[in-house]
Amino acid sequence: MSELARQSVSAAKWGLISSVGKFALQLLVNIAIARLLGPEAYGLFALATIGLLVATFMSEVGLGWSLMQKPQIDERVIRFVFTWQCLSGLAGLLLMILGAGLMGEWLRDPRVAEVMRWLGLCCLLNGMAATATNLLRRELRFKALAKIQLLSYVLAYGLVGLPLAAWGQGVWALVAAWVLQAALGLLLSYRARPHALRPLLRIERPREYLDVGATVLLTNLCNWALTNLDRLLLGRLAGAQSTGLYAVGYNLATVPNGLLVSALQPAFLATGARLQDDRPRMARGYLEVQSFIWIVLAPLFALLALSGPQIIAVLYGQRWVESGPVFSALALAMPAYLACALSTPVLWNTGRKWLEVGLQLPLLALAVPALLWACGRGVAWVALVAAAVFWLRYALMLLPAARALALGAAALGQLAWRTLAMLLAVLLPAVAVQQALAPWLQGLPWLWGGAQLATGLLAWALLLLVWPRLLGTPALSLLQRFMPKASAFGQAWAARAGLGAKEV
Repeated sequence: MSELARQSVSAAKWGLISSVGKFALQLLVNIAIARLLGPEAYGLFALATIGLLVATFMSEVGLGWSLMQKPQIDERVIRFVFTWQCLSGLAGLLLMILGAGLMGEWLRDPRVAEVMRWLGLCCLLNGMAATATNLLRRELRFKALAKIQLLSYVLAYGLVGLPLAAWGQGVWALVAAWVLQAALGLLLSYRARPHALRPLLRIERPREYLDVGATVLLTNLCNWALTNLDRLLLGRLAGAQSTGLYAVGYNLATVPNGLLVSALQPAFLATGARLQDDRPRMARGYLEVQSFIWIVLAPLFALLALSGPQIIAVLYGQRWVESGPVFSALALAMPAYLACALSTPVLWNTGRKWLEVGLQLPLLALAVPALLWACGRGVAWVALVAAAVFWLRYALMLLPAARALALGAAALGQLAWRTLAMLLAVLLPAVAVQQALAPWLQGLPWLWGGAQLATGLLAWALLLLVWPRLLGTPALSLLQRFMPKASAFGQAWAARAGLGAKEV
């Protein structure tokens, strides 16, 4: 295995470790916060963060991505990027302060305005931290990033967020935790990767960096619109209560994927930037990742969707039962969301970075009227439309990525039939248990849902361990890199998979 391959696998491993750890923490914290605050306060915060995301894109400008994309950088480049990210972070803070009133009026809830003004501090803090964070990504130091993310989250919510929520401070518990987490992220990132702080407003050939930044900004704004219009329109037309019910199901379905994307997408982008002249290796890596998502992970998301109402009832309680169908609909779309996000580095590293915006604008035009129609029919319908948007986005990203890497119908057909086979093998026994136990266990959601999940997980684990050849060579090649090859278990599994003892 080459040094770049080792670094890439290490980056992916630490990205996964960080994502799993942070998801476990966020799940526990979100459950506690949601139970303490209730749908109204939770929905109010969800509406305020919609504006924060736009201002955050403005605060980061996308210049940090140029630090990962450029083959060579020096101190002047770092100073230039840092200076403009600080200035754009300040601009994001001002945007939040000045635009908060308009946002509150548009959503017909003036409480949103004050929350947005305080959250604006995150724009400045994130803008200041972005240079160090992207330098760590460029150097594939994802172990350090994982520690920073986990430590800042634990301290912010353990010391401030949860105590304030238990004390009855409502939405301000979340605001304080977010601001403290951003401040800790800034301090810890700079400590892990110090860099020059002296301002530099101009540099030779600035357009090289500004072009990348402009593309990232436009792409992020388009992605923001497609992934936040549901809550934005729901907040205006149905209020904070419905938005809170929707946000719990949405967050539970999307947070694990969002964490995986934030951890793995930069790793693939940074690695792909070094493989721009080696399309066959890039194609092999892309097919491995897509196979892993669809053949290994998609059946797990389908299981979660099957048990969605029971999962919500057990974790959040009866006040949140309307979030169950939301979670189920969106969980089914999460493989498409993850696969789409990990197609982006292919477009960027093959000279097609503008395609992501260009292909999604027509989809945005279709999504607006569909969501407006769904908002009048309840949160479950909004979730179905949002799920359809995720699937269409994936289809739009897959076709140009596959063409860029010369992946033909044969390779994609193999992926499709193996995915279908895994889904049927995992879901059929789970559905049989669901129907058989329904007359006796419908009033015990923890037991009914647990039986469904346990049956499906057992079938999934048996297929992976006993009949791994069903997964196909691309998925197996990726899985083998995470297996303990020196152990008897790893060698026996490799033999059953038909891979032998070699490293792939």
